Amino acid sequence: MTFLTDLCWSLYFLLRGLVDVLLCRRRRRYVSATHIRAPREVVWNAVTASSITFDGLVPIEITTDPSPESGNIYTGNVRVGDTDIPMAYREIEKRPPEGLVIEMLKEGSDPSVVPGSDYFFACTLEEKDRGTQLTSVHEITHETFIGRIFVPLGAIQNGRRLRAYCEAEVGAPPRSTNRYLAALVTGALTYASFSYLFDAVFAAYLLVILLIHEAGHALAMRWVGLPVQGIYFVPFMGGVAVAAAPHNNESERGFVALMGPGVSLITTALFLLAGALTGEHMFNQLAFASAILNGLNLAPVLPLDGGHVMESALSGSDPEFVAIINVLALIIGLGVALSFGLYGLMALLLLVSPMMIKTGRDGRGMEPITPAGRNWLVAGYLATVAFYIAVVTHLLG
Repeated sequence: MTFLTDLCWSLYFLLRGLVDVLLCRRRRRYVSATHIRAPREVVWNAVTASSITFDGLVPIEITTDPSPESGNIYTGNVRVGDTDIPMAYREIEKRPPEGLVIEMLKEGSDPSVVPGSDYFFACTLEEKDRGTQLTSVHEITHETFIGRIFVPLGAIQNGRRLRAYCEAEVGAPPRSTNRYLAALVTGALTYASFSYLFDAVFAAYLLVILLIHEAGHALAMRWVGLPVQGIYFVPFMGGVAVAAAPHNNESERGFVALMGPGVSLITTALFLLAGALTGEHMFNQLAFASAILNGLNLAPVLPLDGGHVMESALSGSDPEFVAIINVLALIIGLGVALSFGLYGLMALLLLVSPMMIKTGRDGRGMEPITPAGRNWLVAGYLATVAFYIAVVTHLLG
């Protein structure tokens, strides 16, 4: 249920951020609590470690060192995958093993780490329920809208990462997750959102098409040896298949991205054939909806599948050139979304635009695609796009 939880929190922080902007409210205080099944000393050692690595889909390594000029100022680095992000902070108070207070410093820190001014972080550790209650407080004067989402959401995710690390250190049994329940719950919410926008029957069509599409991604992950964390649906938007491990190279990432529309190509053709043989209008509706949804998803702009295919195909190119292409694709994507009234897609594109530009400039740190792999990927992409265009043209003709 992690994905569903993060989605709900993201929507909540997005709405609250919009309200704060309208009310000209910049100073915000975020409090989050996490129960960790580990002794307080273990949690304290993790919180104050000079070097710690959190495993996951994208490994995160944090290292800090005291500054030679001042004993209470620390400089450090957050390594996310293969990307290094500098940070600096001042230690204000430290009470082992009860808690600490620090001030995050803009000077020496990347804007993604300190997206505002007067940024203070405090945490307390309390022995509770045969474990430790970690309470963290982030207080910041926001200077960017994206910070209103990333700071509180990051606080929740960091508490979750620290919990997993400490519980693994003491050998606590892993927490159970029910990916089928998560798919069921997100699917029900998405069906309700589609039913609000359309009628109940067409909403069911869309959910079936989305399930086939995401199953294509999941099958491709299995094909290349990636474990699948689950398939989730996003109300008013679509769905996502999440891998439980990072991609090994860009060829693999491009293949997995293309196989959502690729597998849907088969079912779209079957819908079209069934409509021709039986004369049932329902099958033609399914074929048309599948062609439209998968065709739009192949638009070469992140976070759509076409954007991932494009980035994989260009992974051997100059990063600055890729960043320029991402910006142009973003502008085109916003224009198309505005033209068709796809305001949810517009909001999503604006939300991820900083990451798109940064990723294009810095790269993803994976092994780039080979020339032969690029040729096959581009050929498959163009053939899939051409198929969906032909289906839509045929059904409209």
